[in-house]
Amino acid sequence: MEPMKNLCGLIPESLHKRLMENKDPEMTNGEYLTKVLTAYLDQPATPRQEQRTLAVQISEEMFQQLKSYLDAHSPLTQKAFVQSLLNQALGQWEQGEEPLQDAAIQENKKERTLAITMPETLFQRVEQYLEAHKGMSKRAFVVGVVAQELRSWELEQNQSETQERDEAQSQEPDPEQDEQGFGMSMTM
Repeated sequence: MEPMKNLCGLIPESLHKRLMENKDPEMTNGEYLTKVLTAYLDQPATPRQEQRTLAVQISEEMFQQLKSYLDAHSPLTQKAFVQSLLNQALGQWEQGEEPLQDAAIQENKKERTLAITMPETLFQRVEQYLEAHKGMSKRAFVVGVVAQELRSWELEQNQSETQERDEAQSQEPDPEQDEQGFGMSMTM
């Protein structure tokens, strides 16, 4: 038998009533909820907004930085992260601001594929941006917005580490002073 886990939570009274109306009196609540949830989860997916895949090559170094970023911001997913950055950058552009400070791509022999699915509407916004920025590739745009965020995060990390180090050093006693804070040097 498969291991069991407890599932509990408050639901609206009207929903509880609807659920319990269809419950066989011979079934336990656990058996009934297992049946209802399995039926719900096993049904075919309803048609959703059309999805498109965007895939670009990124350097191994950027891949590792991205992995560290996502680990530090768990449970953020790669997909949610990149979609958020694209939406933010495109929103800036639509407001008349240029979202990319530097879209230079460093060529690297070892590359990884960064692929995400996104709603068709977001994909079309990316296409509009690229159309307005003739000569810019999807790769340059995506790598540019991801690189900007990773650089910003690394700067924050470095500032935080420097601040923590400075605070720790200011807490350490000065070897030139005794326990009462008086200087230990003796002059005659």
